[in-house]
Amino acid sequence: MKLDPNSIANKVIAQIIVVIIIALFTAITQIIAAINYNIPYNYLTILLSLTSLIFIIYFAWFNYKLKSITGINQIDRSIGKGMDPSTALNSCKNNLRFLGIAANKLTMSPNFEETIKRCNRPMKSIKFLLSHPNNSILRFAAKRQNKDQEEYAKKVNNTLDNLWQLKSQKAYNIEIRLYKSNNEKGPPSFRLFFIDDESVLVSYYVFGEGDGLQMPQMQIVKSKKTRDTENFYHAFDHYFNSLWESSEIYNGNT
Repeated sequence: MKLDPNSIANKVIAQIIVVIIIALFTAITQIIAAINYNIPYNYLTILLSLTSLIFIIYFAWFNYKLKSITGINQIDRSIGKGMDPSTALNSCKNNLRFLGIAANKLTMSPNFEETIKRCNRPMKSIKFLLSHPNNSILRFAAKRQNKDQEEYAKKVNNTLDNLWQLKSQKAYNIEIRLYKSNNEKGPPSFRLFFIDDESVLVSYYVFGEGDGLQMPQMQIVKSKKTRDTENFYHAFDHYFNSLWESSEIYNGNT
C-alpha cells in the first residue's frame, strides 16, 4: 500500500458521494410515495435528510482539511494489522530511512534485499539509525521478557552484519549509524520508517512488552499544499536528522 496524498481526497469524495446518494434516495422516495399513493409529504423526514447531508458533507470536508494540513493520513490499531514491515518495504520505490532498535523485522522480511536493490541510488543513501548493541536498555528489555540478557543485542548485531554485507559485498549505498549507548535517556521513543521522502510510519516502543507489532501506528504524508513546518512529517523528519547527526558512524565493527 503506497501512501498517496491524493488518497485522502479520494476517500472523502467517495464518502460524500455515498451520503448524497442516500439522502437523495430518501427524499425522492418520500416524494414518489406522496405522489403515487397520496401519502402526505413527510417534510420533517426530508428536512432531516437534507440537514444531515449538509452536516456530514461539512464534517467530511473538515476531516479532509485537517488531514491535508497535519498529514495524518491514517491510524492503524496495530502495526501487525495495518502497514506491517513487509508491506512498508513494498511501498518503497526510491528511498527509505529507518530509525529503530534493531530493524530485525525489516531485515528478516523476504522482500528486504529486493527493496534495497530497488531503492539503491548512487547519489542518495539508504539510512539505518539503530541502537548500539551495548545499550543497557536492550538487556533490560530482554530481562522483562524472560529472555537471555544478550538476546536483543544479538539481534542488533545480526542486523548490522546483514546490512554491512549488503553494503560491502554488493556495493549498495547504505549508511548505518548507531545512537550513543551512554545516553542516559535510553533509545528514542519512536520507531520511524520514511518511505520515498514522501511519507513516514510512526510507532513507539514499550520495552519488554511483546514484539512491537501490537503497537498503534500513524501513517503521515508530507503535505505539498502547506508550509512544511505546519505538517507532522516535518517534525519527525527533523527529529530523525538531528539524531542522525549526533550518532556514531558504523564501519563494520562496534
